[in-house]
Amino acid sequence: MIPPPSIDTAEAETMYYPYLHGKQKEVLALRHLAALLGSEGQVQPVLEPVRQAATSLRHTLEACEAHRLQTWLVVNPVRQDFELLRPAQTLEWGRQLFTSLPRRQWIHPTLMLGPALTPEVVRRFVQLFGGRPMGLVVGRDAPPLPDVMALLAGVQVRRVFFKDAEPAPLARAALNGAGCVWVENRRLPESQDLRASERHLFTDRPATFREEGLAGFSDYTTLPSRPEAPELPSRSVAFRLSFLRPQAAGGAVWLEHFMNGKVAEGGGADARFRYALHAFHAALDRKDACFGPTEAARRYLTSLIDGSTPSRALSKQWEVMHHLELVSGMLAGRFPPAPVGDAPRSLLEFDPVRR
Repeated sequence: MIPPPSIDTAEAETMYYPYLHGKQKEVLALRHLAALLGSEGQVQPVLEPVRQAATSLRHTLEACEAHRLQTWLVVNPVRQDFELLRPAQTLEWGRQLFTSLPRRQWIHPTLMLGPALTPEVVRRFVQLFGGRPMGLVVGRDAPPLPDVMALLAGVQVRRVFFKDAEPAPLARAALNGAGCVWVENRRLPESQDLRASERHLFTDRPATFREEGLAGFSDYTTLPSRPEAPELPSRSVAFRLSFLRPQAAGGAVWLEHFMNGKVAEGGGADARFRYALHAFHAALDRKDACFGPTEAARRYLTSLIDGSTPSRALSKQWEVMHHLELVSGMLAGRFPPAPVGDAPRSLLEFDPVRR
């Protein structure tokens, strides 16, 4: 068995820790990209499950393992399907999921620190996973981090993810050398009636996280940070994609909303979505934006060419796929692509006489 590379080697590199909630569209997006993300080695996803049904999640974890994609799995989830369960029950659920994987060399068990966490659960977590590199997620109303770290003395805590709130100096001082990552809630407010294309700076953290002594940067991949957040009706005929500004230094990531605009009455949702697809097609020629092209971008264009409108669930899956591949490719130096140079345009055109 080939040992995984030391997690600490990432300290000298830019590392992205996208925070995913284990929803179907996120799980499928990660599964489709596991091979690419594993080969580029710039992304380590954090998975917080929200469903007890774990078949699809298990398949995705198996894909991450097969492609050596380091993944941080919360083994005691607390949201949606797990809200009414006792902490010991959720940890048992996570133990069963983890041990059901044929191989788990690249999957790191991660403990969620929430208000219901008890010392007994922490000790059980250590008993189950204490011999492996592990992570912590500091959620809202978490118990004091120094107390938890005292219970975890002697185990390999490698990453501590602070959700939403910036980690306080006292909390960071208690990490005992573990890498600190701030999961920033960069979800922008949406209008209830989106009518025009909107562009927003999503993050510039690739250029700034190291100055603050963080081990990487993290966010919610453009999705709502609350899994229970309802989808706005206006989003049913629109989609958003992240993009890079090639002329901007520092690796800033932007978001662009592609919306239906004004079409003839009675056109229906499919017609409005196709209007948004045409807007995206036109955006690919802009000099101030790099959308990849990613595999998801190609799928959007294929749906435009074929005249088939993707379902809302499929479109959301493509959004996540696009964002993960774009950031991974940016960190790996694949995006923005290198310029083709100043060759005369005639050299690139077909000339029947020369043939």
